[in-house]
Amino acid sequence: MKQPGTFAYAMTVSAGLFFAGRLVIGSGAPEVRPLAKSLGTATIQACSMKGRIESRTNGVYAVFVFENPTRDVQEIAFNYLAARTPPMSLMSRMGPRPETVKKGMLAFCLPAGNTTEEMLLKGPDPAAGHVATNKVPALAETPEIWSLVVSREEIKGMHGWGAVGPAASDAIISLDKGEAVLAVTVQEKPAK
Repeated sequence: MKQPGTFAYAMTVSAGLFFAGRLVIGSGAPEVRPLAKSLGTATIQACSMKGRIESRTNGVYAVFVFENPTRDVQEIAFNYLAARTPPMSLMSRMGPRPETVKKGMLAFCLPAGNTTEEMLLKGPDPAAGHVATNKVPALAETPEIWSLVVSREEIKGMHGWGAVGPAASDAIISLDKGEAVLAVTVQEKPAK
């Protein structure tokens, strides 16, 4: 039994709801979706630093939170690297390679107390009308992995490869030598 009228009606309603949803997403206050949570704390001179990565309707941002416990203004400088490992199919034989989203150096004077510094890592995708990372993953894909690494020296290599994300520590890490993974995507386990 063929019912072309019912099929055409269902397709029209589905298309209308899809386009209405696209219009609603772009309106209102910017939606914040965490991509990488702050797991570790790095110390630079007498100051502590945490970081996270957030997706908003106007782009993907790295958010650095500093705490200067002294009364003096501290001059700090560090390098950062934000990387993204794209989702992969569960049927894939090889894991995806991490991509550098943004890499650079930050230097500024940090006043006493708490300070937050935000940096745009990736702008919205103009063709799609939203941030490219807001795509709904297919049912048979692993989630994307974001990471934020800081160091006083230049960061030369990528962290994590394939399904293995970079290792983050919840301890306080001194940036006198080496690098620190401040934030990484943590896979949420479903509640039982």
